[in-house]
Amino acid sequence: MKKLLFLPLLITMLVGTSCSEDEEGEAISVDLVGNWSGTYSGGDRGVWTVNVSKTGNVTGTATSTFASQSAAITGKVTDSGVLSATLGNSEDREFIGQLNENNEAMGTWVDTRRDQNGTWVGSKD
Repeated sequence: MKKLLFLPLLITMLVGTSCSEDEEGEAISVDLVGNWSGTYSGGDRGVWTVNVSKTGNVTGTATSTFASQSAAITGKVTDSGVLSATLGNSEDREFIGQLNENNEAMGTWVDTRRDQNGTWVGSKD
């Protein structure tokens, strides 16, 4: 009889634990979490910095050396290190690529509004 009473309690605990993990978001590899920075070049050039949270949220800044202007970088990183972000408030400015667990990063950027594109490289600080 005790076993029958314990089983529903155990199932409830397991279901409650899995739901709370989904609500908070899944953690990505600790090797990807932290501050990253580097340079970008092509139709424009400058420097960039981002912070990757433990749930893969990305926030940072790209600063053009030509225009002396900065744009916010916001997006996500997957557990495999795939970065997908936008520059500024516009969906037509993308910053995409790969953050690697060996602390190296690379990718491409596109600004369709200004008809510019290029590449970026960097590393984890």
